[in-house]
Amino acid sequence: MKKLLSFIVALVLIVGFIPFSNAEAAAKSLKVHFINVGQGDSILVQAPAGKTMLIDGGPKSAGDDVVAFLKSKGVKHLDYVVATHPDADHIGGLIDVLKTFKVKNFIDSGKAHTTETYVEMLTLIDKKNINYIVPSTLDTYKLDPNMTTRVLYANSDADDNNDASIVLKLTYNKVSFLLTGDASTEIEEQIASKYDVSATVLKAGHHGSDTSSSAKFISKVKPKVAILSYGKDNSYGHPNSAVVSRLKNVGAKIYKTATDCNITVTSDGKTYKVTNSCAKPTTTKPAPSKPATTKPSSKPTTKPATQTNFKNCTELRKVYPSGVSSSHAAYQSKMDRDKDGWACER
Repeated sequence: MKKLLSFIVALVLIVGFIPFSNAEAAAKSLKVHFINVGQGDSILVQAPAGKTMLIDGGPKSAGDDVVAFLKSKGVKHLDYVVATHPDADHIGGLIDVLKTFKVKNFIDSGKAHTTETYVEMLTLIDKKNINYIVPSTLDTYKLDPNMTTRVLYANSDADDNNDASIVLKLTYNKVSFLLTGDASTEIEEQIASKYDVSATVLKAGHHGSDTSSSAKFISKVKPKVAILSYGKDNSYGHPNSAVVSRLKNVGAKIYKTATDCNITVTSDGKTYKVTNSCAKPTTTKPAPSKPATTKPSSKPTTKPATQTNFKNCTELRKVYPSGVSSSHAAYQSKMDRDKDGWACER
């Protein structure tokens, strides 16, 4: 009788532990979501042990979508929010995020900006008494005991907003992610000369612009997966065909938010899987000679994208929602009130 009882107890213990084991395995997955915010960047990191980090929030127009996406993934609070740099297409959506979720830590590039969006963001951080951090290169953050989250570059004194971009490398055992914000090729070269930039997944800098993602840098990263975050039919011509070719030349599988929508990379630290919320059409693998990926769109929402003369910023933003840089034909110095080389940013 005692033997039978011992057998039953052992059986109950074994059966009882099976669901727990499965749950434990599921909990050990790292999920990195590249959220479709149109012309901008937003990345949600869900660490294996449950902590969360949101890196950028896209433009203001994407705020509701980012909030909805976070809720759909079960996010109730954020352990870290990172503003890689103060451009509107990276911090605009963070306004709604800060209003909706409890945030423990806010990591900011420290690059001062005078736009209303940037001031509103800082005001919310102060009002909600969120721990405010300006990082230094090689700082690390404890997202998970089995992960390393390290700053490979930070420079609050950078002359250019893009070159103030915080660059992060997330490493989970054998799988790693390199997230470069809008860092230029000069910054890429600095980082690659000092640190290990090899990564399984690369979020290509500056939405696939040729101001980032040099051939030399990509050859050092050697990504298996490359993510291009940009808006469909954007007026900047993102992504640049040369960048796409460089990524293909190193064997990277390319995913684009403009055609693949929300992209999720799930990893157990040894292997990884990429899924997306849109059916992947054949056009997501364009030949290098395909002109549609290299020329600026001529399909703005309200007016022809060729228009270069505007009375004020309100009119300009109807055609170019993120404003224009000093190299753009529509740029006027009188609309660049903060004299940062970018006019009419939100």
